[in-house]
Amino acid sequence: MEVALKASLSTLPLPFMKSISKIVVLNFKLEWSERRSYFSLLIYVLSTVYLSNLVFKEQLSVQSWNAFFWVIFLFAAVQAAYRSFSYEADQRFLLYYGWLKPEHLILGKIAYNFIYLWILALCTTAVFGFFAGFPIEDPWAFITILSLSALGFSAILTLVAGISAKAGNNPALPAILSIPLLYPQILTLSHLSERSLTGFDWEINARLILVIALLALVSLLLAFLLFPYLWRD
Repeated sequence: MEVALKASLSTLPLPFMKSISKIVVLNFKLEWSERRSYFSLLIYVLSTVYLSNLVFKEQLSVQSWNAFFWVIFLFAAVQAAYRSFSYEADQRFLLYYGWLKPEHLILGKIAYNFIYLWILALCTTAVFGFFAGFPIEDPWAFITILSLSALGFSAILTLVAGISAKAGNNPALPAILSIPLLYPQILTLSHLSERSLTGFDWEINARLILVIALLALVSLLLAFLLFPYLWRD
């Protein structure tokens, strides 16, 4: 694994986008070599949605559907992003240090987690639709909300995962640090997604969509600016 990691990184070109794409591809290869993380998250989503459906006796209201969706997706996202730097612990940080700029590394990790969380959000929606019905009135609005949530979540959770890796991969840190940071996004997303379930007006909700987009952008800039300091530690 170490030899493969070194060989992959040694071929990283200097251009910005190519470096990020190489990091994304490398992370997919490393994660796919240990596929149990994907299947464990899928089992978590399946079991929690099924149990929620049983508790409410297959009569989830729109508000309950929305609340359970975001709670389950939030904790699934925390678990998914926790592994962001599991392959770079200890000496591998030094290996990256010789070939990569910290800005390239964090943006590559965020891009990978964005794709990962976006697919996870779609899978969670599909599982909810299968077990608890599909009460979404405007699917395109809901997909837009999921995309913005995946971007904001990936930025915050990737930075938190980097802090956790530097602190010895403490499993409690991601949940402790990420949930307060994600609270503004979760609050806005839950209100907006509930409107997409009951009837969505793009003109009325344009400001909330802009707020979510700005929160995701601020999270991305925060990770971009702070990670180099973490990298040098």
